[in-house]
Amino acid sequence: MVRALVVAAAAVMALGFLGPEAALLVAVLTVLTFVLLWARSLAERSREGSGRSRRVGAGERPLPD
Repeated sequence: MVRALVVAAAAVMALGFLGPEAALLVAVLTVLTFVLLWARSLAERSREGSGRSRRVGAGERPLPD
């Protein structure tokens, strides 16, 4: 909900300052940014679950290479 509000607010501001074409471009780029950040977080989560790339906590030894 918040992301949709951010996209709408960015589009409205661009519409007021730059026109309808720029508003559409700003909205699309804002959505694309959210999608790319979501995909990056998924990739990080999948790497953390693989075992070898997990962080070493207190009292643990790192895995040998």
